[in-house]
Amino acid sequence: MTPTLPNLRFEKKFVAEGFTLAEVLARVRRHPAAFREAYPPRTVNNIYLDSPSRGDYHAHVHGVATRSKTRVRWYGQPPGLVEQPRLELKQKRGVVSGKETHALPPLAMNGCPVRPLLEAAFATAALPAPLRSALRHLEPALFNRYRRHYFLSRDGAFRLTVDHALEFAGIPHRGWPTNYSLSAKSVIIELKFGTDLAEHAARVTNTWPFRVVRFSKYVAGIESL
Repeated sequence: MTPTLPNLRFEKKFVAEGFTLAEVLARVRRHPAAFREAYPPRTVNNIYLDSPSRGDYHAHVHGVATRSKTRVRWYGQPPGLVEQPRLELKQKRGVVSGKETHALPPLAMNGCPVRPLLEAAFATAALPAPLRSALRHLEPALFNRYRRHYFLSRDGAFRLTVDHALEFAGIPHRGWPTNYSLSAKSVIIELKFGTDLAEHAARVTNTWPFRVVRFSKYVAGIESL
């Protein structure tokens, strides 16, 4: 039996081709759903984990209906002391997504090799035994970062994020990632809403000119390198 996904939701992604960040933000703020900023903008950092054969990457590329992505996420400018990193297992089942999140101990990302740093964090974190076992078969595959703006509709039903300045880097065996590649996708918009709101999503998406896309930052990063 397939386990129940946590925090079930739909996610629709759009690429704002031909629009600057300022133009995108202006359109979001003028939207009839009355989006307001939910949090101050911040830099999002991710280290994606995958099998040595890049199984998660290939599952996404080939459109496998049941797939997952594993990442360590934190906020702020790397490197340095990361006080509240978290391990996230993002799962996809058909058209819906869910995310399982676990707190990790602080990480001192000061140029040391990434893999032993994460292994030490996983060893001391309070993780379920099946997840801990699965992590032993994964390795750091990609680092990415971007700036994110957060919005919430007036009725609280729809969350929207605007991402820009996407950068990617490979994970070296020694030291910290230094060679970054800038994504050609300038501004990415993500609309997130509960499974009970699928019939109402069109009233949000039909009022702007952005193109819906099938876009994964992990896949884009792997292919950019």
